[in-house]
Amino acid sequence: MSLKKLLAMAALLVSPMAMADNVLVVMSDVSEMKLKGGSDYKTGFYLNELMEPVKLMMEAGHTITFATPMGLAPTLDPVSDAPDHFLDTSQENYNAHKALFNQLMLTDKDHSPVVSFARIEQIGIENFDALFVPGGHAPLGDLVSNDQLGSFLRHFNTESKPTGLVCHGPVALLSALPNSSEFEAQMKAGKKAKAAKGWVYDGYKMTSFSNSEESVATQYYLGGDELFYWPQNALTNAGGNYSRSKEDWQPHVVVDRELVTGQNNKSSIAVAQELLKLMK
Repeated sequence: MSLKKLLAMAALLVSPMAMADNVLVVMSDVSEMKLKGGSDYKTGFYLNELMEPVKLMMEAGHTITFATPMGLAPTLDPVSDAPDHFLDTSQENYNAHKALFNQLMLTDKDHSPVVSFARIEQIGIENFDALFVPGGHAPLGDLVSNDQLGSFLRHFNTESKPTGLVCHGPVALLSALPNSSEFEAQMKAGKKAKAAKGWVYDGYKMTSFSNSEESVATQYYLGGDELFYWPQNALTNAGGNYSRSKEDWQPHVVVDRELVTGQNNKSSIAVAQELLKLMK
């Protein structure tokens, strides 16, 4: 083989495209939730929690597939559409992420590229190399006891594929419980939920939106009404080894084996960076 061909092959092997991974980004179909006190709460995904990781992964050359349970165009939580939620709070940084968001057309009901979990099953979950779930309160609506998502997560766990979730996103891990529907029903009923044996994340170190942060969100965003249960309590009761930052609203990321979790909106960048390390 000629030297020219050998150099061409070497360049291909080290190029970003040659090492590109297929990343599955999972979001919720939910745009409104019923709260404990009976009020309806408009919700969705947080802009920065989605776009900070997505922008970094795209810049690294990875291919992104967006999916929701039913394949509906997801809803942007209007509260999140502001520079203050980003780690870099500058208007310039916000504009760059918002421009990419608009380009992707995720929330466009007619042109959204989002596919359903059924379509992901057709494609084959084995064809994805990493999984990411952003937050916002929406995952509490339809990602806690979704059997299809549970099977995706068990595959990623078994194959040790990078799995990242941030803020309220980590509640999606509960869908991998053998009794996820019963567990969720018990939490909504105000009971101490009992996890069946066999949760693949039992004993894993992890984090999520903290109780103290949720109490602030309850006051300022939920109008004083409450969620049926809080992520920190749910993950702890399921068997997760929970930790949090010393102060609220500070970046806090936990990596345990293939699992990367971030505590709050300020943790999204660090979650993405740790995912990218694992993907290498």
